[in-house]
Parts: sequence; C-alpha cells; structure tokens
Amino acid sequence: MSEPWCYRPGDHYVLDDLSGFKVRRSRARTIPGGQTGQALVDGRRWEAQQPQDFVRGVADDQSVDVARPRQENRFTVVGTCVVAPCAAGSGVVAVASTVGFAVGDRIQIMLDRGENVAVVIVEIGGGMLTVVPALPGAAGCLGGGMENMVLKMAQDSFSSFLMVEGGVLLGTEDGRLLVLEGGA
Repeated sequence: MSEPWCYRPGDHYVLDDLSGFKVRRSRARTIPGGQTGQALVDGRRWEAQQPQDFVRGVADDQSVDVARPRQENRFTVVGTCVVAPCAAGSGVVAVASTVGFAVGDRIQIMLDRGENVAVVIVEIGGGMLTVVPALPGAAGCLGGGMENMVLKMAQDSFSSFLMVEGGVLLGTEDGRLLVLEGGA
C-alpha cells in the first residue's frame, strides 16, 4: 500500500464520486458544475470542466412573417360504386352515393368483365343514375361493389381506353361523347 491507513487530524477520508474508492480529503478536488454537478474526485482523476458546458443557447425566432392556414382537403375525383346488380342492356345503375354527380356528366362505369364504359347521366334520383347508352355488360353481379367503380370524368379530358363491346369508341379527342345508336 502506498498510503498508510492511519489517522491524520483534519484530513478525513471521503469517497471518490466517480470511482467509489476512499481518498484523503487533502487529495480530493471538486469538479465544478456541468454534468458531474460538483463531484468530489481524486486529484489524479480531476479534469477541467468542458467548455461546451458554458455555451448558452440563443433564442431562435421561428415565427412566419406571412402565415397562411392549411387549406381544406379537396378531392379532384368524384366517384362511388355500384351497390346492386344491373344486367347488360340496363340504363339504370344503383350507386352508393350520388353526391357530386349532375345530369349531363360523363362518367365511366367498370363492368364485371373488367372493361370501363363511358356513359352520360340523363337522370338522378333515389340513389340511381339513369345513363345513356345502355350498359353493354353486367355490373355489380360479382358482389362486393368496390370492383365496380363509377367515376366522374373531367369535361376537358378523354381516355382512349373507354370502349363498348365490339371496340366502338365512345369518346373523341376534343372531349365530346359520341353516342352510337344500335351499336353501329
């Protein structure tokens, strides 16, 4: 042992806050503030306080000079789904909601066989859409309803994939809808 464990008047033992060993008070030093918070340690273990402990934060003004409230969500797609079966040749389709649809709107309806058909709404009432031309295939017979979507088409756009049975095109590139009588 390097230090005798004997009594020295006025030099009592203290516990080192970092190591837990007992040390004479005359050999112990206090680490000021910081993370250690006035820790009493052996003089060989003492180190100066970290300069970063003295850094003070600067107020950061994060306010916006021209604040605008968040706009409400507005969806650009108006759609619903078929809720009851309608047979091929039918001109009336039962839908979950008629909100957002109006007479004269071009809509597309997905048939059970997976084709999208473009039609025009001629009457709305009681959760039903009356459309022309009549549907060339069944819709809503497979069940579930979500398979048979009904979507409102934009007035200034046209999708060339909208066909009726036999490959007769129902739309034109200038956005007009061609209704062919008798499938010709």
